[in-house]
Amino acid sequence: MEDWMLQPPRGMNDWTPDKYYSLINIANRLSTVAESFGYSAIETPALEHFEVLKAKAGEEVINEIYYLRDKAGRELGLRFDMTVPVARVLSYRRDFPRPIRLYYVSKVWRYDEPQFGRFREFYQFGVEHVGSPTVQSDAEVLALAVKALEAVNLPQLMVRVSDRRVMDQVLEKLGINAARDAVLRVLDKRGKVPDEELVRLLVKEGVEEGKAKYLVDLAGVNTPIGESIGELRRLGISDQLVNYFESLSKTLTHYNVADRVRLDLSIVRGLDYYTGFVFELYTDRIKLAVGGGGRYDELLRIYSGEDVPAVGFAIGIERVMLALGELGDSQPSVDFYIYPMEPEQYGVGVRIAENLRGMGFRVILDVGKPSLRSALEYASKIKARKFIIIGRREMENNMARVRDLETWSEEDVPLSRLLKQ
Repeated sequence: MEDWMLQPPRGMNDWTPDKYYSLINIANRLSTVAESFGYSAIETPALEHFEVLKAKAGEEVINEIYYLRDKAGRELGLRFDMTVPVARVLSYRRDFPRPIRLYYVSKVWRYDEPQFGRFREFYQFGVEHVGSPTVQSDAEVLALAVKALEAVNLPQLMVRVSDRRVMDQVLEKLGINAARDAVLRVLDKRGKVPDEELVRLLVKEGVEEGKAKYLVDLAGVNTPIGESIGELRRLGISDQLVNYFESLSKTLTHYNVADRVRLDLSIVRGLDYYTGFVFELYTDRIKLAVGGGGRYDELLRIYSGEDVPAVGFAIGIERVMLALGELGDSQPSVDFYIYPMEPEQYGVGVRIAENLRGMGFRVILDVGKPSLRSALEYASKIKARKFIIIGRREMENNMARVRDLETWSEEDVPLSRLLKQ
């Protein structure tokens, strides 16, 4: 085959052991935080009915769906996130007590233009809190996201929050109604393209230039969550929404995460299923958001016809790894490499290996016929810590020779100690 065919498809990665263990470690630490909040794990098929995926995705995301027809002619697509599949599951599994708390570590796919931190196949960790409309549930989800990223020691973590209802009220005051979704998609690009380009895009959507400049300036509002009330009142936002942000700020203070949270009116999120509270998670190590989420109170109605409030988030694990600089060698070392010098010593080697494995060690038993020198070289390459030699002389003395490959020291150890139950 040609060389290019031996590489993974564009925008996708081979997760070889030198990288995969970092991903597993980070995923486990994130999951532990979700479990500590009482969330339970869920998984869904990689393929979904195309109608399910496109129902509330938005035009830009629909264009990124990997689409196919199966042999029966059914339209299918690879899931682009986990929120939609979870909403589908809960539309028929109505037996779960509400509110429902779920989390996942799953692969998703988007046919996007690959670049730094942006892949076509990637892992997401996320949670969905379904069945509660309260500000406390919003605060719980945001606090869980912060504490999960603190658990992996993400540096300089900052959360930018907003609410689509704030921008809805602003657009209504400006007399902008028909182009609402298009306007939100443009404002969602703030920070990715120059402000002048945002104004041009808004004008293209039918917004007057003066109003377009006002909206772009408004998207620049960025203030600590505890000081957001005055800013919202200045904008003429309703008392109900101002009171919501006041409650959100107080609740986040209880979780001891409010100091990481800022009101940022440019945060609207690109997916059309969001209905209110939205947020994104950032670190100063990379310019991209490492995650984000918000409230989606109308999504389940599409599938079940039932109004069910819900809020959640997703974190891109590869982006976390990039921010942490953990895309390098992370493969754990082998604790013991056992080398029986002759076939008659192999059975003893198996017994030693099984005993050590039962104690929780990573153990490799040599299964070939390399020379002692070749076996030692191989053990060194795979970062084995100790090398156990079982030969005729060792067996006669009921001993095994154990070489420490880090200090290169040796000692004879009684077989009884290595075989101890």
